[in-house]
Amino acid sequence: MKSNPLFKSASVALAAAVLSSAAWAAPVVYTEVDTGSLTGTAENAAPTGFGELQIRGKFADGTGGFPVNLVDLYGFSITNAGRYFFNTVGSDVVDTQLFLFDSAGNGLAWNNDLSTTPVETWSALDAFLDVGNYFIGVSIFGLDPFDVADLSIFDTLGNGGGPEAGTGALAGWNDFSGATTFDRVDYVITAYVPTPGALSLALAALGLMAGVSARARRSAA
Repeated sequence: MKSNPLFKSASVALAAAVLSSAAWAAPVVYTEVDTGSLTGTAENAAPTGFGELQIRGKFADGTGGFPVNLVDLYGFSITNAGRYFFNTVGSDVVDTQLFLFDSAGNGLAWNNDLSTTPVETWSALDAFLDVGNYFIGVSIFGLDPFDVADLSIFDTLGNGGGPEAGTGALAGWNDFSGATTFDRVDYVITAYVPTPGALSLALAALGLMAGVSARARRSAA
């Protein structure tokens, strides 16, 4: 049986609405200009803090004369300490990775797939962040951040977690993706701290999104 596009679209919209309702009412929306992939070239998406932040950007596969760009890094500020959530739910790019770094570029957390059983290839992570400056990176699957000693900062053969012991600050990216051309280039990073009492709602929304994807894939089989 083929999947029903209307059902899928409505379900994605529902999950996105639930995620949004768990955050503060007025999101900060930032659109990429030409952000780099290192701390010295990253655009500052939220210099004065946020309750909810939406970052919208694009990757490039090198066609049309554009340089290849498979990973982007954004700076942001935290003005209220708390547990912050980040996800790429709703991106046109279906297989993303998220990377969280401190102000010096040291790894804090990363995620490949939102869910592995069943597989949901959008990404999501969360972390308790103190007041200060941070970076969030997004890539297609297969990018691996490394430090000045050429050591992988995260175990990107897994699905997510903290940095490898003994690694330093971000110095570059290895590309193991094998990507040459791809159709869908747009991504969105949603970052938020849930309003009081809405933490369980935010977690449930991520589960709903994974469940919607699983049902759609079973229907298409």
